[in-house]
Amino acid sequence: MSRPTMRLPRRLGRPALLAVLLLPAAASAQPTMNDPNLVVTPVVPPSSLSQPTSIDFLAADDILVLEKQTGLVRRILNGVIQPTPALDAAVNSDGERGMLGIAIDPGSPTRVFLYYTEALADGGPAIGNRIYRYDWSPATGTLINPALLLDLPVDVPFHNGGVLLWDDANGHLYGVIGDQGHAGQLQNFAFSNPPDNTSVLVRLNMDGTAAAGNPFTPYCSNLTTQTCTTSANCPAGGTCVTEVAKYFSYGVRNCFGIAFDPVTALLWDTENGPDVYDEVNQVPIGANSGWVRIMGPVVRDPEGTADLWSVPGAGLTYNDPEFSWLSTIAPTGIAFPFGSSWGPAYDQVAIVGDANFGQISSFPLNGPRTAFVLTGGLADLVADNQAEHDQVVIGSGFVGLVGLKRGLEAPNPHLYAVSIGNGTVYRIAGPVPVALQGFAVE
Repeated sequence: MSRPTMRLPRRLGRPALLAVLLLPAAASAQPTMNDPNLVVTPVVPPSSLSQPTSIDFLAADDILVLEKQTGLVRRILNGVIQPTPALDAAVNSDGERGMLGIAIDPGSPTRVFLYYTEALADGGPAIGNRIYRYDWSPATGTLINPALLLDLPVDVPFHNGGVLLWDDANGHLYGVIGDQGHAGQLQNFAFSNPPDNTSVLVRLNMDGTAAAGNPFTPYCSNLTTQTCTTSANCPAGGTCVTEVAKYFSYGVRNCFGIAFDPVTALLWDTENGPDVYDEVNQVPIGANSGWVRIMGPVVRDPEGTADLWSVPGAGLTYNDPEFSWLSTIAPTGIAFPFGSSWGPAYDQVAIVGDANFGQISSFPLNGPRTAFVLTGGLADLVADNQAEHDQVVIGSGFVGLVGLKRGLEAPNPHLYAVSIGNGTVYRIAGPVPVALQGFAVE
């Protein structure tokens, strides 16, 4: 008989994104960048969108944006919100639930992937955190032909994750779900519940099957050294733990940002801690991010890695963060300005947004672009106080910044920031001219 699901202690009074939603409205705030060459412009007027969470691009100046509470997918074409939504899905938006993540495969036909907390009717009980694939209809400007790819747990209204990322080079979809309040093996409790699709970053084919090359092989629950494809391959009473075949990494508390470095194609993410140690991570394949046992650098954990759980056959795969904040800021979007309109001064950095302060931070990358290089009080790769945190901040005023994204302008794209608090998307343009077909050169 399986054990009842264990619950994690609520070590924060409110989840990060929920806390932002409860802030007083601040739609009049105008974000600014420290560098006067970086110009911030709202793509649509502030308060035009209802709690936007995520964006992706059909083309340059053609944006699909999600609204958390309404369940709408809105289209912004040439700076104008189109009157007919691309999709109106029934969602439960309690806490951090709702319309959460989008990724676009620009192929022919164009396909759009969505992660949302589905309900039978708007505001009704949640029936699942679900990843769908849709076809884009250029003729109608709508999403059609929904196909359910993955049905994920929806036990509590926090730590749903929800961010999606499309890997066009390999035809893979990445998505993240947080711990959902669970305390099982995927949260590094070795003798608790087996893998249950929480605290994981999944990597899928376009049809929702496990991507070739994923690091974990299904195994028998009662003989973990034996691999399997079905429970019939296992000793009597055992089940085949097939869920692990879809995982790219695990041990994630909650995540609002994943991105590929356009130079190395390495995967990076941000991770929200409890009351301490938010993180930025370079995520190698098979990584165990350490939650619940470790947040922040392992050198600050008295037990080290001794109490972590490893997927059978994988060995110890713990991955230390590249940067941490001792006091939480709720990091969200992550992006790389390499080759962007910001110019070569920003080619060797990663930028990270946060929900709590609405700021953008910049981190210098090492030569191989696998880690950050910082000096002084930040040489230990931890911001231990406000003064150290302020050293990396390059932009502010993006109230409830929940997403960062590279645009599709050629040859040097702008960067875009999603403000759930200000109800808009901002374009952050640098001094390098960008030519848009059919539009004036900026």
